[in-house]
Amino acid sequence: MATDAIFEEKKTVKREGVPTLEHFDQLDIENKKYPQTLVNNIQALMHTKAWLVEIIGFRLNNFSDESKSHSNIYDIRKQFAMETNSHWDEISKSFNLTLSEQFLLSAIFFSQFEPQLFIELFSQEELNVYFQKDKQRLIPTLNLRSIIYLLSGEDYLNRAVYLNQLAQSVLFKERILIMDENDSTSFEDAVLAIHPAYYQYLLNGKKPKLEVSAEFPAIQLTTNKTMDDLVLKDSVKDQLDLLMDFVRHKNAMYSNESFKQKVKEGYVAMLYGPPGTGKTMSVAAMGKELGVDVYAVDLSRIVSKYIGETEKNLEKVFARLEDKDCILFFDEADALFGKRTEVKDSKDRYANQEVAYLLQKIEQFKGLVLLASNYNQNLDKAFRRRILTSIFMAPPSEKERLILWEKALPENFRYEPEGLPAYLAKEHSVTGANIANVIKLSCLRAHTLNTQQIDKKTIEYFIKLELDKEKN
Repeated sequence: MATDAIFEEKKTVKREGVPTLEHFDQLDIENKKYPQTLVNNIQALMHTKAWLVEIIGFRLNNFSDESKSHSNIYDIRKQFAMETNSHWDEISKSFNLTLSEQFLLSAIFFSQFEPQLFIELFSQEELNVYFQKDKQRLIPTLNLRSIIYLLSGEDYLNRAVYLNQLAQSVLFKERILIMDENDSTSFEDAVLAIHPAYYQYLLNGKKPKLEVSAEFPAIQLTTNKTMDDLVLKDSVKDQLDLLMDFVRHKNAMYSNESFKQKVKEGYVAMLYGPPGTGKTMSVAAMGKELGVDVYAVDLSRIVSKYIGETEKNLEKVFARLEDKDCILFFDEADALFGKRTEVKDSKDRYANQEVAYLLQKIEQFKGLVLLASNYNQNLDKAFRRRILTSIFMAPPSEKERLILWEKALPENFRYEPEGLPAYLAKEHSVTGANIANVIKLSCLRAHTLNTQQIDKKTIEYFIKLELDKEKN
């Protein structure tokens, strides 16, 4: 049922005692007993509630007033100052929410958090549209059509504008707000809800992260390592610094219209070299240093034997990340960006189309794209031409292996003899990943034997196992 059916021209519903912001300026909370973040969130919750009630109250009390029935949210209140240092404020700033998007988010949140609020505000006739009964419980069923009416009133032009804006809102794109998948009604009439993770976050939970799924086939890379922990050649560090400078300064550079017209957005770089030389760890450490998320494409969920499915899966990744300040990482990149082959049958033709599609999407991506591969030459030539920086991650030298052996051992263990790392660095050409595995197994053995000493015999036994593993 359309919202208009509720608001008959001559009907007037007055809401007495609608609370204002002043009612919520002081909360009965002793700050010393609660974390400040919780206090900030509660204050934001109450201020948001008051603001929401103010907007809804104005609309419902003035729909028959010709001079006010065409008012939109900006006429009622030009801005809304969210409580700083709260999760509400963080979401608003992170996603650059407009006033109408803040209203949409607030209304849907409170329809779940405090449905009694709407029962008090709306008449019984209105509740028949805004709510439905299920097992004697009132369940909020606010939809986009109702929200747009509350935002724009009787102004049909404003309704069309809000519908266009909110239908493309980041709130839906980021799945902060979700629609009932079983609802077969139109887009405007589908039941809206807040994603459970964001619902908890607005109360006082942890910030939600994009999680790997059929709808988002990528995982977020995290690490406890910093750039200072990486043992790399100076030339490699300098090139990684260049990549990080792009992330730091790209927004400022491309805000200049002349620069934007003449220089393509985005940066594609390749890290290549033998396994275990720190390609993935370097990417994760860069993200930590920059304070940006790193998303690694999950090839097991991307690559499909079915025609067209690989492109569809990749589109889900690019669509979710196109406006994010993040790093997009493709490990084992040759599996996706491999050389195109001579067309002998339909499979070859579609495989080549996949590479062409990837070339197009990578060029359109505005952020930093990092590829990792064991062999640079395995990539398609057309794609290699689009790589701005290729960084060879060489196996560590003796000097670098010494640092790796020294850094890898936990503080509660010790080498026996003390100079063992120098011997290991000289005698065994192993990678950082090999060293990490050997140390882990050696510490496990030492702990089992109730000792803190890691001796030469134990280390060399596990080095042999590690190298034998790579031969098979």
